[in-house]
Amino acid sequence: MTNITINFLAAALMIAIAPANAMAEPSAIYRWKDHKGHLHYSDKPPPGNRAEPIEFANQAPASTPSYAARKAVQDFPVTLFTSANCKQLCEDARDLLEKREVPFVEHRIGTEADLTAFYKRFGDAAEIPILTVGTMPLTGFEPVGWNRLLDLAGYPKR
Repeated sequence: MTNITINFLAAALMIAIAPANAMAEPSAIYRWKDHKGHLHYSDKPPPGNRAEPIEFANQAPASTPSYAARKAVQDFPVTLFTSANCKQLCEDARDLLEKREVPFVEHRIGTEADLTAFYKRFGDAAEIPILTVGTMPLTGFEPVGWNRLLDLAGYPKR
């Protein structure tokens, strides 16, 4: 075989193996100097464990949200409307969102201007707490309905 054929086969093998390696959990990178003072880098520590792991500032967090979760957050942002007099119901509403690890923005109605804007958006008979997923509002805390709406939007159940 010629060098070109061997290089082509090696490159083809690397391409075939790459998708499997891309799915694997990223491993640490180690740096060490050998007995001659040469600096080495590897994904495996050298014998004798005299290497130091290298940490990169731009490493991805240990748990990256799934594509479905990122898409749900982008397409259907979640907002929770609460007030000071909504004690246990609002706490239960927050707990449901936090247990499902749903990112949300909380708007606390505290001023007359907040209340006027709230009634203009949801009507005079709206019950607090209110959950909006995208543009769809649900008034009053009702876990089954809230979970169903979050499911339909694509948020993971956790």
